[in-house]
Formats: sequence, structure tokens, C-alpha cells
Amino acid sequence: MTRGFSAPRDPTGRAALYGPPPWNFHGRSITVFARCDPAGIRALTPAPLEPLEDPVVRFSVHDLTCDLGNGWDWALANPGPARFREAVVGLPVRHGDTPGFWDPFLWTDSDAELAVGREFYGWPQRFGAIAMGGPHSIHGWRAGDRAAGHVSRHGEAAFRLAVDIAGPGPADVPAPEFVGFYLERIIPDPVDASRLRELFFARMPKVELADIWSGSATLDLLAPELAVLGRPDPIGGQVHAIAWTKNRAERLLREVLPPL
Repeated sequence: MTRGFSAPRDPTGRAALYGPPPWNFHGRSITVFARCDPAGIRALTPAPLEPLEDPVVRFSVHDLTCDLGNGWDWALANPGPARFREAVVGLPVRHGDTPGFWDPFLWTDSDAELAVGREFYGWPQRFGAIAMGGPHSIHGWRAGDRAAGHVSRHGEAAFRLAVDIAGPGPADVPAPEFVGFYLERIIPDPVDASRLRELFFARMPKVELADIWSGSATLDLLAPELAVLGRPDPIGGQVHAIAWTKNRAERLLREVLPPL
């Protein structure tokens, strides 16, 4: 008998790329908030979601440890698969009266994160390379430090960001909290090439932020798919330590799309 929550399955059950939710994360993030072309934001937002008024887009890079649904003892004993980096573009949207983020583009250097994002939750993950700076190991962040992140795919730059740290405390920007995310899962049928489309809403319980610093920011969008957002206008950025739990989601929509 084969075992395991996800593929690949084997008699031990240990070959699976990831286990069942909940997934527990902790790590560090660099985030830049920017105003972008409203028409571009709307073009990237799938119906029935709608952009918030005066939307401020969130661009983040993360250096994370995650238990992949296997428990914290597993994460501590398996730093190879448990450690990874991720880069995210987050559009502030709503469904009815419920605000949240829709992430049209994400990059990761983890096969497990890519697989669970696409086949289980519906995040449109793609492989990429993420480089990011961190605080000094002894004295941490200080005013005047620059926190920078670079994201690339297939050797070509996707976006670059930086925060010039002014002092402790969060950035004063109008953006939804990091607690609710809208997800769109598209599963093509290999028989007739139709596609199952599902829309979900996932709440992130147990979100904790610490060691928060903020300041002015810079942002360069370089990937062709980001051109629709126009020339970004950064309004601030922050760095922080973060922990959260990713659990199950609520289904909002389920439909079959015809072959293209």
C-alpha cells in the first residue's frame, strides 16, 4: 500500500512533498507598499473580486521556516525542505464587504511550497530565486540600515525592492492586515482540456509580528507580467519578524471553464 497526504506516495508515506494543514510558518519579511496603475490592478483581479478603493499594493520577500504540515519537530530536524524563500505581489481586494489580498504572482525556491500553492490552495506559485538582506546577527536592525530584496526567474530580474530604515514601528500605510487571502485554483482536465475553476478565501490565524522597523522605500518592477501595474509609487516599507498558521479555506465559487 502506498501512503502519504500528497504525491509522491510510497509505502513509508515520507516521500510526499507536503502533509495536511495546518502549516506553521516563521521567519523574516521585507515589504514595500506602493500605489500602482488602478487599471492594471483591475486587469489582474479575477471576478467576482473587486479592487479596494485607493488600492495600495504589497510587494514582499520572505525568508521562512515551515513545518509543511508535518509538525514542528519535523521542521527542526529537516532544515533542507523546511527552509525556503518566497516573493509575493499582493493586491488589496474585496468580496462583498470582506477585504483581503489577491496574489496574482508569487515566486518560491521550494518544490513543496510550489506544489501546495498550486494544487491544494490555489496560489499561482512559480519557481524563482530570491535574495534578501537581514538584520545584523548581534545588534539587529538600526536606523540608517538598508533592507533589500531581489527576485529573479530564469536568470532575469522580476522585481527589486529596498527599505531605508528610519526607526522602529510599522509603516503608516492604508493596507489590509495580513490575515485574509483570496485564492483561485485552476485545474485543467487532461481528457477534454476543460478547466475546473475554484475561488477560495483563507484566513491566516495566529499572525504575530515582532521587531518591526520602517522607513522610505524603493521599488523596481522588471518582469514583463508586472508591466500592467505601471510605474509604482512607493509610499513606505517595513521589515519584521513574522509567524502565522495557514489552515483550510472557504470555497466561494466552483465552475467548469470550457477548453480554450
